[in-house]
Amino acid sequence: MKFSIISKVIFLVSLCHIAVQGQSLIAIDGDVNFPSTTELQASTETIRLYNPNSFPITVDAVDRFEIYGNRVFSVSDSQFTVLPSDTFSLTVSFLPEHNVLHEQVLVFKSKSGFGHTKVGLNGQGSYSRSYYSTTENKSQEALKNALDSRLAQGYNDLGYSGARDQMYATIDNNNGQVECVYTGRTATFNTRAGANSNTFNCEHTFPQGFFNSNVPMRSDIHHLFPTDVSANSRRGNDPFGVVSSASWTMGGSKSGGGKFEPRDAQKGATARAMMYFVIRYQDYSSHFSGQESILRQWHQQFPPSAAEKARNAAIYNVQNNRNPFVDYPQFVERISDIDGTASASSITELYASDDTIKLASGSNLSRSYTFVLYNSGTESVSLGGFSLSDPNLSFANGNPGTLSLAAGQSLSLDIDFMTNINYQTSLNYQVSGGIGLQSVPVISGPGLSVSDFEIEDLPQFFPNPSKGLVHLQNYKAIKKLSLVDASGKEWSLEAQAILDLSHLPKGHYTFRIVLKEDNSLYSQKLILN
Repeated sequence: MKFSIISKVIFLVSLCHIAVQGQSLIAIDGDVNFPSTTELQASTETIRLYNPNSFPITVDAVDRFEIYGNRVFSVSDSQFTVLPSDTFSLTVSFLPEHNVLHEQVLVFKSKSGFGHTKVGLNGQGSYSRSYYSTTENKSQEALKNALDSRLAQGYNDLGYSGARDQMYATIDNNNGQVECVYTGRTATFNTRAGANSNTFNCEHTFPQGFFNSNVPMRSDIHHLFPTDVSANSRRGNDPFGVVSSASWTMGGSKSGGGKFEPRDAQKGATARAMMYFVIRYQDYSSHFSGQESILRQWHQQFPPSAAEKARNAAIYNVQNNRNPFVDYPQFVERISDIDGTASASSITELYASDDTIKLASGSNLSRSYTFVLYNSGTESVSLGGFSLSDPNLSFANGNPGTLSLAAGQSLSLDIDFMTNINYQTSLNYQVSGGIGLQSVPVISGPGLSVSDFEIEDLPQFFPNPSKGLVHLQNYKAIKKLSLVDASGKEWSLEAQAILDLSHLPKGHYTFRIVLKEDNSLYSQKLILN
């Protein structure tokens, strides 16, 4: 992830902050950079969180963020405890739905009274179909132009007769039978003459009258479908839409009120054929513009079936181009307007890890609290005017001053405090883009006394290192127990007073423990020698 200089400095200083007697977990490996990853197979990386304190720190939740409505980064554990001076390893997975660069953050939330830990994430999404390589990192008009160019490249115009020959003989012929996409009626034929004798003809999903029956539009099979003659006539040049009062129905399709509604089995394919046509050519006579909303709805509601995907591949074999909305329906999420000028919505949004900062309390000790800000919008924001309205609070690394956070960037703000003071104050800062002054209450958190952070009640293993027999204290508190070696191989174990591990080879291992009380998870290292 790309950070501002100030953000980098704060991160480096925080790594040197281990001497503080109480603070949040530290991400040992810093930010995570994933290799280029397709939608077919997730990439995984390991991150390690270090607890520099003399007491355990429990992570209660992990905040993740969306891109185009999807969370593409996931984490293996969202609730766990890191023991004093120990590390906890997690697996982070990246499975993109879009072939764009993803810059996000994970925020590990703790109620310890010492704040939270952020880990920056960076991953390039790619598509497994190299056909769409020119669309990478593009959206809106740039994406439309890239698709238009790609769909035209190497296009093979079969002519109208040749297109229908392919459609009736192979593309839409299933074991000798051809089905009307609007009514479901089937007939046995494989030629244009056979279609005529069975009262079938060719539907132009985008009516050919609007482009004067010119080629290549007339012969582009991506918007041609076999239909019953009467159904095709009923549709005519009518726009698609929801028919509330039908004057004609057949096989689930309806006509009435100047609209035509395909049966459910065809709604999604109709929407994708129309969107393909407008991207590939244009919206002749503005026929598409009034239908875009309902077509987008059908596109979402009725995703591509196996048959539609197979049809797309069959058309590619003879026409040498594809319908991108069949291959990757999510392309639509990156195009706000199919027929008009597409532009992304401007979103100014800043995530803050706390609505209220709750500081640990206890004896007279100096502690540090980590507050996280993340630009979860689409526009850069300027931050400034940082202040703490209590002289007993201070910024651990100095006042950040004024800085800029681009979309996807984040900032850790460390606040030093004394545990013997009862705080009721605030952290204040200004945010550009109409967000304005932010004031976060700062209080001493009830139930967060430093003296409460005890490890005696947690299951403990001894001796460590061990020659094979390991005693397990408080084993009845364990719901699930496993042992993991350095290669990642895992063994499930029965929690009992004494564990016999003498059959395992010497080396470094990690116990992974799930507690009965709250299903929380933590790990503890073990050396067998």
